[in-house]
Amino acid sequence: MALEPVKPGVYRLPVVGRMITLIVLREEEICPRNALWSLFSFEAARVALGAESYRWRQDDHLPILETIYQRYCQTGIPMSYTFEDFLHDYALEMLERLTPEERLRGLSPEELLRGLSPEELLRGLSPEELLRGLPLEERLRGLSDAELDRIEALLAHRKSGQH
Repeated sequence: MALEPVKPGVYRLPVVGRMITLIVLREEEICPRNALWSLFSFEAARVALGAESYRWRQDDHLPILETIYQRYCQTGIPMSYTFEDFLHDYALEMLERLTPEERLRGLSPEELLRGLSPEELLRGLSPEELLRGLPLEERLRGLSDAELDRIEALLAHRKSGQH
């Protein structure tokens, strides 16, 4: 029985009247069309490349990749590109497909506002909205004596009935 080379990493072997195809993963060409084979190659660099390149046709295939990664960890093969790295990259890729509303879903008001400057937080609010609910003392705090005198004059003018 002799192996018949078909292409790099692929051989045919006649066994009991049938032809069996044998794939030697470490000999397979490294390219996107072989990404799935790379996941099973037991070579950290190839597995990382396969994880980055393979496009799952169904979302429920993610547990398969996790199982492969866990097997690598059990056998002691070092993986520079961890499963956590893959999940992070995968989440970022999926995030780009979401609408802004979907991206924000589940965030608390504090999380939504984190990172905004005071100016950005107040943009679009009218003076009345900004002052609503503040005690009078708070509204007047920070005004100069000249501004307070001007308010006093306006109030006196208003009380006298002269608008």
